[in-house]
Amino acid sequence: MLQHIFKLIWKKKRSNFLMMLEIFVSFLILFAVWSLSVYTYRNYATPAGLSTERVWTVFLNYNTDQDSVLRINNELVTRHVQSIREIKSFSFAANNLPFSFSSSNRELEFKGKKVLSEIMLVGEDYPAVLGMSLSAGQWFSAADTVGGRRPVVITRHLARDLLGAEEPIGQQISLDGDEKRTVVGVVDYFRHKSSFQEDDNCFFEPAGSADYNLLLQVGTGANAEFEAQLAHSLQQLNPDWTIEIQHLDQMKDTQNQLVLIPILILFVVCGFLVFNVGLGLFGVLFQNISRRKGEIGIRRAVGATKMQVMGYFIGETLVIASFGIGLGFFFAIQIPLLHVLDVEASIYVWGILLAVLSIYLITIGCAFYPSRQAAAIYPATALHEE
Repeated sequence: MLQHIFKLIWKKKRSNFLMMLEIFVSFLILFAVWSLSVYTYRNYATPAGLSTERVWTVFLNYNTDQDSVLRINNELVTRHVQSIREIKSFSFAANNLPFSFSSSNRELEFKGKKVLSEIMLVGEDYPAVLGMSLSAGQWFSAADTVGGRRPVVITRHLARDLLGAEEPIGQQISLDGDEKRTVVGVVDYFRHKSSFQEDDNCFFEPAGSADYNLLLQVGTGANAEFEAQLAHSLQQLNPDWTIEIQHLDQMKDTQNQLVLIPILILFVVCGFLVFNVGLGLFGVLFQNISRRKGEIGIRRAVGATKMQVMGYFIGETLVIASFGIGLGFFFAIQIPLLHVLDVEASIYVWGILLAVLSIYLITIGCAFYPSRQAAAIYPATALHEE
């Protein structure tokens, strides 16, 4: 039967080639969409390593560059925030706060190996504010800086990327060729850009006097009224300051939307293209089967059942689809083999498998109704029309 199908496909190679081309293009589109979907879902399912619940961000601008003034202002803000019972914990941090539009990447070096990492200058209570937990070592404190020591905490991803199999605690790493930093702790995850950010390198070290944004962990009773009072009380410390308060969960939602909206638009466009291909495939199959009533009549006359006729035409369509899939597979597999993008090969494998499954389902769906109509034709009627 399979040999007979190949002969019929070859005899109508021109029309079948157009079907194969449509399936080939659809396969590539579905491969891209499914690969992106698997990549996005895998990132979303990865633990974030931080909590945004009841965390507020206070953007402080002292409107001065003098270190001595900055230090005094930080102490003034610290005493004021400590006196507010609704604030459970707080930490100063640099401008690249979680889910902000700011980033700071620097080059780290260890035994001649260099990698790029996000550098976050933060305070001692930073993990308490964000609900972070360490998998090894401890968070740095003022005692760790005695004698000019530069303690740092790194993510597990950075430890693997930079240190390899070395035990991270106690290792000395340098920042842009500067003096050494000592690793005192490791966190498993810290995905601070969006819920769809891949696990990446991140590096924490104590904040200096110039790093004056605030992260606050507030109690359950903190509401809009308390937020207004907090902003007013901070402004009263110095009328020349610029103060803005934002909620970290809202900042996270904004970043997620910036990632999701382009993806959703891509899905809609690709879905529209695949739908049109499916309609075209349905029309071609319906027309081809309508022209083969004589063949159908002969098959029914020699004893073929309705299910056999349906199975034959669906099988023929699946063979044509397999040629298009095979061509698409050849091009798709080149991406992980040539390492075109810095993405795990397993994501592309899932993309290929899901694209193959989708093409076969679309093909069966498009071929089912025309094949059913063909199977319902009576032999006498088909031969009489011929």
